[in-house]
Amino acid sequence: MPVRVRFAPSPTGYLHVGGARTALINWLYARRHGGAFILRIEDTDEARSTPEMTQAILDGLSWLGITWDEGPFFQSGRQALYRENAHKLLASGHAYRCFCSKEALEARRNASGKPAEWRYDRLCRAISREESDRRAAAGEPFVVRCDVPKGKLAWNDVVKGRIEFDSSEVEDFVLLRSDGTPTYHLSVVSDDVAMGMTHVIRGEDHISNTPKQIALYAGLGVEPPVFGHLPLILGMDKKKLSKRHGTVSVLSYRDEGILPLALFNFLAQLGANLGEEPFLPVPEIIRRFDFSALKNSASIFDRERLAFINAKVIGETSPSELAVVVRPFLETLLPAGLEPGEAAVRVMATRAKDLRELAAMLVPFVTLDFPLDPKGLEKARKDPGALAALEGLLPRLEGITEEEWRPAKLEEVLRGHAEASGVKAGALIHPCRLFLTGRTESPGIFDVLAAMGKVGTLARLRRGIAALGQRG
Repeated sequence: MPVRVRFAPSPTGYLHVGGARTALINWLYARRHGGAFILRIEDTDEARSTPEMTQAILDGLSWLGITWDEGPFFQSGRQALYRENAHKLLASGHAYRCFCSKEALEARRNASGKPAEWRYDRLCRAISREESDRRAAAGEPFVVRCDVPKGKLAWNDVVKGRIEFDSSEVEDFVLLRSDGTPTYHLSVVSDDVAMGMTHVIRGEDHISNTPKQIALYAGLGVEPPVFGHLPLILGMDKKKLSKRHGTVSVLSYRDEGILPLALFNFLAQLGANLGEEPFLPVPEIIRRFDFSALKNSASIFDRERLAFINAKVIGETSPSELAVVVRPFLETLLPAGLEPGEAAVRVMATRAKDLRELAAMLVPFVTLDFPLDPKGLEKARKDPGALAALEGLLPRLEGITEEEWRPAKLEEVLRGHAEASGVKAGALIHPCRLFLTGRTESPGIFDVLAAMGKVGTLARLRRGIAALGQRG
């Protein structure tokens, strides 16, 4: 049977990394086995579901490269199916009407002595079909409850292993509310049956839902899908990942300059054994992925690990591609139309942790209007021979032709001038780095000089020498 999996978010918030990880694992399994990945939007909570959140979910998935084969399907437009299944369950005796009012339920709950542990006592299960039909026809309010079968409700979880619930732990839950609207469990199972899901892979917070849904599958006479429940994602403090740990929205990571391939790799490897490499091409991740690779324990969301992977991906991405994806970040720092060349992108990408940082590092390549690190400038001023040596370096650099303006030639000239001036090479290298990049750390200075070009280098050195000669 062809693999069919789904991702079914509620559009009540942005796509967070936990949901993205769930979507990604389903997507990888579908791609690994030539199956279908279905996107379903569970928007039955009209008060909290918004089109903006739906679009944000679609945008987050698309940015990550998680494409869907079918959908998106919206539960809000499938209510008739859910009510039809509720009526089937009533007709077959796998569900019944409950006429207990909220007040009556609350009174029995409080009278039990253990209100927190109380479960529905199945009082209305004893009502005959004839009486139930008569009271419903007379307009008496009711809900429809699932008649949970006695015995074990169990499944072999592809992540957690064998899980069992006794039916005594599962109350006869509501399928249709008194206003006729379906509940979560009825909607989910109806859709999973109608859409032919072979696997339902989701977060472990759904484990308690699974026995109820198994009962519904039995009532509908359908074999349940394979279930798998993914462990939680924790922050570095070992608590459930949340906003207090910082960014959790996928699109926020995009806006912070994380590349989609980096977050894709990070999430794919979060709680999975896919190898030792920091990042892999997507086809290779698909080839290596299987449920057996998933760990049964919670995963730690290590932001430093994500930053490390992102830096690696940036370093492996072609300058032409980087020039495109860094542009939105540059546009927040530079006037329109000013863009660095690919040579600058190639050099500075070797030190950038994210696209925001790369954009900031590229600013000095297109404008003289950038600050010089004050500590670096003060340190250069303390070197008594630096100013004269730098002023003497200018004519040496001016004598290099455009064709010769290459790292090896630039290093030869600078080191030769340092020796002739009686100063260490560092006395020239460190100020040059500061004047060209505004920073005290950068990629190799001779690569930076070459990428800056002759005209740009000389202009920035003259500006820096002037600043060096100024005393507070």
